[in-house]
Amino acid sequence: LYVSHNPISDDGMALISEALKHNTSLTLLGVEKCGLSVKGAISISEVIMGNSSLEKLWIGWSEIGDDGISAIAGALGNSKISELDVHECGITLTGARVLAAALSSNHTIRRLDLCDNPITVEGVLLIAKAVVHNTVCQLVTIDEYLNDEVMRMMKERRRQDEQMVINIIKQAGKAASDCRIN
Repeated sequence: LYVSHNPISDDGMALISEALKHNTSLTLLGVEKCGLSVKGAISISEVIMGNSSLEKLWIGWSEIGDDGISAIAGALGNSKISELDVHECGITLTGARVLAAALSSNHTIRRLDLCDNPITVEGVLLIAKAVVHNTVCQLVTIDEYLNDEVMRMMKERRRQDEQMVINIIKQAGKAASDCRIN
């Protein structure tokens, strides 16, 4: 179900959530730029917990913040979600902590997009440490907060698993450069 770029809002997401909670065929939920906040993220977490087939969740450009990512992270435990896109969702270090804890024990997330969230260098390090211990995650996109320690950890993860590809986008002002760790 791809309804991105529509003014669904939290109330609309609650209705969609009710309809999808026990759906067994939905594999994609795209709700980017739909005016969602924490309440919408809580509705999405209910979909994750009740839907055994959901694999891709795209919720970028939403104002879910730390409480919203906490609700979603709490639902990831037994989910089949392999792709989580939460770029530009107002996630800070607090949310990065919760997400890192979920990633440490999650065995399905293969792709994670955290671009344009003010998670700080400490948050990036927490995510990097979680990914180092997660044998499934293949692609993590983070921006702005690269440093030598993060790069060292990502390279170590690359050495541990030859299938690992980590794409970190570093923004210097307005210009972005793509750094692949091989």
